[in-house]
Amino acid sequence: MSINQDQFEQLTEMGISLWQSRSRDNKNDTAQTHVQNYLDIDLKDLAKQQLFNDILLAAGLSIGEIKHQDDHLDLGLFNWYFTSESLPDEMHWFEQQLITPAIAEISKSPTLKKQLWQILGRQTQ
Repeated sequence: MSINQDQFEQLTEMGISLWQSRSRDNKNDTAQTHVQNYLDIDLKDLAKQQLFNDILLAAGLSIGEIKHQDDHLDLGLFNWYFTSESLPDEMHWFEQQLITPAIAEISKSPTLKKQLWQILGRQTQ
């Protein structure tokens, strides 16, 4: 899909990053790998997790304000992706996107909880 310069600038201003495959042959492979990296999200299960509720409270959000997308949660300020592909102790923040292990994994680890709170504290200030 092609976009013009005005559309690109509007998307960039909204914090939406764009990427493009370098070769058309790899485009489908890249898209399939991208989709497979993220865990399925069950918002009802997440709502039962105390850590998730604490994060929403700290961000001033309610469960009703979260938009469940195909592979991530849209929290308005950022998109949150859950993955099993990264190392168990890694979290990433890039262009308003938070990529973490599953909430259940974070809940079990004081180190991961600390890292998550530090990332959220830096990004939401």
